[in-house]
Amino acid sequence: MAGRNDNRRKRLSACVAAGFLLVASHARAGEARSEGPLAGEAPQRIVSINLCSDIVLAPLAAPGTVKSVYRLSKDPADSPVASLVENIPANDGRIEDILPFAPDLVLAHQFTSPFVLDMLKRLNIPVAQVKNASTFNDIRDNIRTVAGAIGREQAGAALIARFDRALAADRRPLTPDAPGILLYQDLGGASTSNSILGRIMALTGFRNVVTRENAVGIVYPELTEVIAMHPDLVAIGVYRPDAPSLAGAVLRHPALKAYMTRHAHEIRLPSQAWRCSSHYIAGIADRMAAARDRLAQGEAP
Repeated sequence: MAGRNDNRRKRLSACVAAGFLLVASHARAGEARSEGPLAGEAPQRIVSINLCSDIVLAPLAAPGTVKSVYRLSKDPADSPVASLVENIPANDGRIEDILPFAPDLVLAHQFTSPFVLDMLKRLNIPVAQVKNASTFNDIRDNIRTVAGAIGREQAGAALIARFDRALAADRRPLTPDAPGILLYQDLGGASTSNSILGRIMALTGFRNVVTRENAVGIVYPELTEVIAMHPDLVAIGVYRPDAPSLAGAVLRHPALKAYMTRHAHEIRLPSQAWRCSSHYIAGIADRMAAARDRLAQGEAP
C-alpha cells in the first residue's frame, strides 16, 4: 500500500511539474508575442508542426521568420525541402514543443491532433491549416492559405504561376492509343486515377491501367493482377533506395522484373517529390512527360 501511495505521489508531482512548465512556457510565449509584430503585420515567429505545411512554407517564408519545423521535414528521404530547413530547429508537433518558440503563428494540417489545435486556440495562438490535397486546385489552395497567413501573398502567387507553367509545359494529349502506365510503390500500392499521381499520369498523356478508385487514391493489387493489367510503363516509387526493406520487396520480385524485361519499360521516381501532394509534384510531371516523349519516339524512357 505504501508503495502504491509513493507511486501516486510521484505521478502527481510529475503532473504538477508539467503543468508549471506549460504555464511558464505560455507566459514566456505571451511576453515574446507582446514584443512581436503589431496586428495586421506579417508574423515573425512561425512554427510549423506538420510535414505538409512545412513543404508549402519553406519556399515562401521570409528569412528568419520560421523558428521550428516538423522533424520529418529535415529528412531528405521524406522531404523535398530538407535543404531549405536544415538549420531550423525541429519539433514533434506536441504542444510542449511549440510553446518554447513563442510563436505568433502555427501552421498545421487538417489532420493535426485536435488536442494540440484546441490547446493553441485556448492560448490564443493563431493557427492556419493546409488540407489533404488530391487535385491541382487543392495544391493552389494550400499555397494561398500559407502565403496569406504569413503575409507573403505575392510570393504565393508567383509560386502558383511557376507551378501552372510547369504543368502546362508537361501536358501531353491523352489519345485512345496512349501507353498504359502503372505507378507502383512500397507494399504493392498502385496509384488510382483520382489521386494526384493519377492526375499527373493523365496530364502527361498516359492511360492508368488501374481502373479502381477509392477515397485514399491507392489500391493494392496482387502481383498477378499487376501483370494482367499489361502496363507499357511501370513507374517505381523509390523510397530510401539504400535501405532495402520488406515493404519494398514486391518491387524487386522476380516475376515483376521478368515482365518488365520482356514487355514494359521502367522509370524510377523519387517518392519525396510527391509527399503531401504539393507543388513539388511538378518534378514528377517533368519526368513522366519526358518518358512519354521518348516512348512516342520509340525509345526507352
